Amino acid sequence: MLKSGTCLLLIALNVSAAAESFRFHLLAEPHSLDPQSASSNSGNYFFHNIFRGLFRFHSRRGLIPEGAKACVRGKLKLTCTLNSAHHWSNGAPIVSEDYLRAFRRLADPGLKSPQTELLLNLKNARKILAGELPADRLGVTAVSKTVLRFDFEEEDPEFEYRLINVAAAPMPKSGIPKREGAATLVTSGPYKIKEWKPGQRIELVPNPNYGLPAAADRPDLEALIVENDSTALRLYETGRLNFLRRRSYSDIPRYKDCPEYHQFQVARFDYIGFAGPLKDNAALREALATSIDFATYKNLVDNKGLPGCPTLPARLMDRQPCLRFNAVGAKAALAKAGPLPKLEFYFSRMGGDDIAQTVEWIQGQWKKNLDVRVELNGEEQVVYLQHLRSKPPAIFRKGAGLDRPTCLAALEIFTRADPENYLRLQDDEFERLVKTLSAAKGEGERKTACRKAVERLMAGYRLIPLGEMYFSILAKVHFQGWDLNELNQLDLTDLRDSQTH
Repeated sequence: MLKSGTCLLLIALNVSAAAESFRFHLLAEPHSLDPQSASSNSGNYFFHNIFRGLFRFHSRRGLIPEGAKACVRGKLKLTCTLNSAHHWSNGAPIVSEDYLRAFRRLADPGLKSPQTELLLNLKNARKILAGELPADRLGVTAVSKTVLRFDFEEEDPEFEYRLINVAAAPMPKSGIPKREGAATLVTSGPYKIKEWKPGQRIELVPNPNYGLPAAADRPDLEALIVENDSTALRLYETGRLNFLRRRSYSDIPRYKDCPEYHQFQVARFDYIGFAGPLKDNAALREALATSIDFATYKNLVDNKGLPGCPTLPARLMDRQPCLRFNAVGAKAALAKAGPLPKLEFYFSRMGGDDIAQTVEWIQGQWKKNLDVRVELNGEEQVVYLQHLRSKPPAIFRKGAGLDRPTCLAALEIFTRADPENYLRLQDDEFERLVKTLSAAKGEGERKTACRKAVERLMAGYRLIPLGEMYFSILAKVHFQGWDLNELNQLDLTDLRDSQTH
């Protein structure tokens, strides 16, 4: 437990500090200013505050119309009237042509955007992405300067949620400059860029022409590039950072009684996947999946989630299907598995100490309960993702941040056509259950459909889900009005510094 004196020191720093910028950190520096080519969640805190589209998602208020004043659904159609108060940072009004420009650009196969799944249900999207039709045939129409219409090939009941992605934000006529010209970027969010100092920080100031509801006296921002968690903690404790985006499990007991400590559930689907030589060895998969004493995970970390259960929030299902520890059954399955291949367990180092600690614990469970040795291999994020795309290893840990706070957003990842289907899953029954979930109408129907699809995904021990996920963060108490939602989007629209009031 953190000594009270240390906690009081953190509070004292808050009280004595003068009016200042709100400083947070990015785990990796964005490689460009283009939200449509960004694939890493690390830059999300930065992008989400300079780009805004038709909707945003708030942790308590849910889906909020942003650039849209209102949207009306019809049969295979969504018509949105734009909010005339929404302006670019140069003062120009944001019109439907700006959205049309963005969506056609996103559909361009030459861009090779990792965010094209946002478009897939729009009319002609798949043919455009395959190079069979030009981008101007996409099912998005600027009916007038203030009316935008989307036409769908098939129903997309969650399309409004897809529109919270920064890749769906309007695109300025002037385009996206290089990082060297970051200060010239015309933005649609509550902030604009003042200066980008490569490898150090990005400075942002309020966008005075934003036009939508926002704190009038919101402070300036600084996004520091800090890849190391221990360095970030030192910067926070010395007052150089005001917001610490994550703490390791081992630090939670030290800080959880401080007023600066917050814990948030996140919408993710994190799992241990089996591929390569395990893809066709169901007995070995069963042995590995049932030889983990999941309950002992609580002895390792102070975390609410329990491995073996879905990472999805429990509220999305009528009940949680979970794997069970069965030492006797696991050994029997291992005996049926035949000669063991070389077992290597890969993971991304970008996850920090918590990920390394978790995979080491699982490795220890397999050695203790099965007497099976598994070699651990941590790789840099870029190399790791290339590895998964080209040839998924026998065992790998994958974290999947969701773009919507729904069950469907998680399960679509494992469908045939999804590029993140690293399990190489080809399951007709699972595909049918995902379609049933997509068509479900009421909340009860959706919860049942979600649970059935998750059960099918877990059948055959193709993966080990890693339990509900929570992020632990620290924030200086004099900064108020920030919102961190379950999609790990930091919304600073209503940010204020109580020391200036």
